[in-house]
Amino acid sequence: MASLQGRPGNLPAESTSFVGRRAELDQVLGALERARLVTLLGPGGVGKTRLALRAADRARPLFPDGVWLVELSGLRAPESLPCVIAETLRLPGRRLGDPAEFLAERLAARELLLILDTCEHLVHATALLAERLLTAAPGLRVLTTSRESLNVVGEHIVPVPPLEVPGPRDGTGAGGGPDTGAACDSVTLFAERAVASSPGFAVAPANHAAVCQLCRRLEGIPLALELAAVRLRAMPVEEIVERLSDRFRVLGGATASRTTEHRHQTLRTAITWSHDLCLPAERMLWARLSVFPGDFDLAAAEAVCTDDDLPPNELVDVLTMLVDKSVVRFDPKADRYQMLDTLREYGAERLVQAGERDLLRRRHRDHYAALAGHAARDRLGPRQLWWTRRLQNEAGNLRAALEWSLETPAERAAGLRLAVSLLDHWFLTSRIGEARTWYQQALAATPRELPERGRALYAAGMFTLLQGDLGAAAELLDAAVAFAEASGDPDLRAHAVQELGRLRLHSGDLPGALELYREARAHYEEAGYSDVAAITVHTDIASVHALRGEVAEALELCARCLAICDARGESWCRAVAVWMRGATRWLAGETGPALADVRASLPVRAAFDDLGGIALALDLLMACAVADGGHERAAVLAGASGRLWETLGMHALRGPHYAGLREEGIASIVRALGEARTRELITRGRSLQLPEALAFAMDDPPQDWPGPNPS
Repeated sequence: MASLQGRPGNLPAESTSFVGRRAELDQVLGALERARLVTLLGPGGVGKTRLALRAADRARPLFPDGVWLVELSGLRAPESLPCVIAETLRLPGRRLGDPAEFLAERLAARELLLILDTCEHLVHATALLAERLLTAAPGLRVLTTSRESLNVVGEHIVPVPPLEVPGPRDGTGAGGGPDTGAACDSVTLFAERAVASSPGFAVAPANHAAVCQLCRRLEGIPLALELAAVRLRAMPVEEIVERLSDRFRVLGGATASRTTEHRHQTLRTAITWSHDLCLPAERMLWARLSVFPGDFDLAAAEAVCTDDDLPPNELVDVLTMLVDKSVVRFDPKADRYQMLDTLREYGAERLVQAGERDLLRRRHRDHYAALAGHAARDRLGPRQLWWTRRLQNEAGNLRAALEWSLETPAERAAGLRLAVSLLDHWFLTSRIGEARTWYQQALAATPRELPERGRALYAAGMFTLLQGDLGAAAELLDAAVAFAEASGDPDLRAHAVQELGRLRLHSGDLPGALELYREARAHYEEAGYSDVAAITVHTDIASVHALRGEVAEALELCARCLAICDARGESWCRAVAVWMRGATRWLAGETGPALADVRASLPVRAAFDDLGGIALALDLLMACAVADGGHERAAVLAGASGRLWETLGMHALRGPHYAGLREEGIASIVRALGEARTRELITRGRSLQLPEALAFAMDDPPQDWPGPNPS
């Protein structure tokens, strides 16, 4: 989880200087103190996002639960909005019911600032969700950036105008400020960006008038000024002014009006001028890159955007030229590229005009489908964690590929195949609610005879079960079994039967769970272990044996699972097996070995950002602490794991038997410490952020540890 020391959140570091905006910054900070919903309103390219991020950084101390940025420019499906917010906040949505209701419940007791960036294309959905969340969560503040207000009761609007421009020397026009480069924000911004592009440039008496005229012509719009600044490599500022003036005269000219619509035309004129100055290959790549909803890497650009018209061996040069012109931005730390929303929208229009939209969207989908397929095939090897993080980085692209595929009739079967490829990834990264939604959409959109449909039924049943909807899960899993039998797919049948065993476990039926788990294992033993679920059938069976007190059987199954994992270089299932071995040892009264096992498994679960696995580890550490008489430490661990379980909405993860063991552990703490002290320490545990909870769990404090410092 992205966080800063002492304050959770995910604000990105500023890559360029922040110029001016003192008055607007004060307005935003004041609005956040008075209102719970603040919208920064202004045209594209005016700097709303930069202002929001700067204000949020300044307001950070006001929000104990952090400041969180949710970028919405790449999201097209309004129904996915709650899931995307939950994913950003690491609230995976593992529960039954409406995702918005889940999000509201999870935020109810939190004090945080939520930044919803670029809302204009989802303004209705954003307005409805913001109202719902603010009603449910008194400690929540929402800061949005948009070209259109949300029109919600209580919304405080802060207009974001362009930067101040210098007044004209001849006094014949309306100027926004003094005629001096040093004192004017637009001139300062242009000068700073110009120096970055052309290191020898400086605002001097010889070019001062031209710089001021340029800032007036572009009306102080930051994006327009940045696009102009990079042209200094090719022409002096006086020529830029002359060419832009000609462009404005051809397109109708600028007027004294300062309306949003006029500024939109000003920016569009500047973008069109920059576009027209690009080489044909640059213009083509600009349009084609618009299919990426967010950031992308070089391999994706090559796979999606190159062909006979734009050969692969020319891509790097053309892409570099777009970076040099500030059309595309490059992040050297992440080795990824991104286009600003306004420039991407312009490119998308050109892509439609070229008749290439569907072609490029199909290439985009095919590239990420191939990536997901490769990850699925390589999931059980030593690169398992690498693939998990790789796909996490591509969440926006994968979502866009699924959206386009499932909304395009001829592509829906490919969308179903992509969803099936992502099954393990969604499971390991706790995208349970989002996964269930995608499988529901895919099943509703595709014909019943598609071979991938059986796997989708199984996946939908598994994720539905994890959300606690046992009845609906049983129907889906029964349908998966029927599909497997009709199509002659024993591996699919084994997977569905294994999940039916988990359903029995969640219902408290240990004998029934054991029978179905063993049936699934018999197939895997014969045909091989094809994925994560297949390998963990051993720990599923071990859990039943451990709960029945059959220690030797449980330990033997854990050893079998570990052998399979070690042979493949697999790590996630191995951590599951080590945890299960530790749980079995704890049930057998072997606290020392149990403690060693859980501490060995916890770093792996944390590396995968597996919140469910982390919660299980914290619970087992709590149980070990209780067994060793460390009741105060146990209470803090119980608080930390309790908050995770609530976040996940998975209180019945392993059924009533597991829940009963956890409750007995807490009852033992209460008997040792009393209710008041237990409540105090559990509250401290709940207040720990995830990195703090992990550090506390891995530390071995002195025997006389009195608990966390109350201050």
